[in-house]
Amino acid sequence: MERETKSIANRRMQGDFVSSLVRQLKFKREDFRTIGNLGLFTSLIDLGNFAIAFNTDNVGTKSIIAEMANKYDTIGIDCVAMNVNDTITSGAEPIAMVDYIELRDVDPEVARQLGVGLNVGAQMANLTIVGGETSIVPELVNHLDMAGTVFGIVQKNQIISGENISDGDLIFALGSSGLHSNGFTTVRKIIKENEISMDATFPGESKKVMEVLLEPTRIYVREVLDILDVVEVKGMANITGGGVRNITRLKDVKYVIDNPIEPQNVFTKLLEMGNIPYSEAYETFNMGMGFALIVDPESKRDLVNRLRNKVNIKEVGHVENGTGIEITPYEVSYTGYY
Repeated sequence: MERETKSIANRRMQGDFVSSLVRQLKFKREDFRTIGNLGLFTSLIDLGNFAIAFNTDNVGTKSIIAEMANKYDTIGIDCVAMNVNDTITSGAEPIAMVDYIELRDVDPEVARQLGVGLNVGAQMANLTIVGGETSIVPELVNHLDMAGTVFGIVQKNQIISGENISDGDLIFALGSSGLHSNGFTTVRKIIKENEISMDATFPGESKKVMEVLLEPTRIYVREVLDILDVVEVKGMANITGGGVRNITRLKDVKYVIDNPIEPQNVFTKLLEMGNIPYSEAYETFNMGMGFALIVDPESKRDLVNRLRNKVNIKEVGHVENGTGIEITPYEVSYTGYY
């Protein structure tokens, strides 16, 4: 309960910080207006018949796990994934990315491995990495930090905002590859408290701890873009920091998850070792659900038929009038709009 209380308090402080910052952003150009409100997964600029989508994110403290394992060849994939999976929630296609790497000192082998991951992620997302910046700042950072900014494009009449979500719509989950890139402060605490080595075999797995924890974030770009001309998708959410509560950012209605994806072994074991309640787990980790799509019942067949052989897809719940989100099998409930 102590960890849960701290987690909630930290999220509240982060929310207050962001709100204080955003309230100061009052200047806006008149010729290139924004579309929609701040707070969704990607930002949109009006360019006439098209909109430019852009967003920025980093790998987070998963990079510390990479340092502990001395293995950096996958976190470039995470950097691409954390950005492009946000971009596509608006229906936009990612086309280009710039990266930013902040570190203590220079190591050519680390650079090579980071480049390998970035290139693989770019191929998976079908985008070009057009530039970046590297900053050597030992006075500022204790660990490597890797961030990116992605640019995408979407026709304005095809923007998906979530505003048409309504009572009776269905919620579908796309399976995650594992932890993705969130909750690693909690993960590292559990690993430390249980004195688990990166080279040890992860409980219930044949893989090493480092392999399980560094499993790259799943990139959903090709699968999602493939359905948008066939299926009328009302809303999409990337399940990252904040866990399943990210869905409530789409529209203030009630989201009922009554048939969730069964969490993978990595989540089950971490919850056991860390004595983490489901109420904390579902707002810290993706718990097996990496991406969410909301459609009306008439679109169910087309959605499932289009994706069933490409990604693990499951109908996990529905939308009701009201507010908040419930994961009924675990008696978890979050109130309000996230």
